[in-house]
Amino acid sequence: MAFTKDEFLLGTLASWLAFNLVFDTVLTGAAIATFNPLWGPLGASIVALVVYAVPIALVVSGIVALLLCSAAWWLGRLLRRVRSLLVHAVAYATLGTAIGVLVVGSFQLVVAGSLNLGNWLAQITLVGSAAALPLGWGWSVWRCRRIEAGKARAPRRGIDESFEDSL
Repeated sequence: MAFTKDEFLLGTLASWLAFNLVFDTVLTGAAIATFNPLWGPLGASIVALVVYAVPIALVVSGIVALLLCSAAWWLGRLLRRVRSLLVHAVAYATLGTAIGVLVVGSFQLVVAGSLNLGNWLAQITLVGSAAALPLGWGWSVWRCRRIEAGKARAPRRGIDESFEDSL
């Protein structure tokens, strides 16, 4: 399987978006499921989540993606000769879980001084992280296969990319 810089960047961006979609959806669902009327109206709770939690999740997950995307790069390079999509999906899910444990564990140890991966926010984060990498990888593979089959257009190449390829 080919593994180009563009595919890697596309997969990284797709994984970041997938994490945020999963995390924000599950977090909102948990907030609705555990809603207590003593906290105020449900709509106000949802608005507070969207105004505060979503932007924080976008920024923090973006920083994590930038800092730890090299692990996905190396995994992609290692799996170039492996044809089984299941092996790729399991490997990326495992990497996503490891990144989730690393980030959540580090945060908890620094902030709380103890490790508790069983609390609800840690669990939501771990689920989002474990799902994000295989979802991002899968979307990237799906898109690349559509381009190769002629069912989608490849991104336009700039003049500098064409020149570099001619060298």
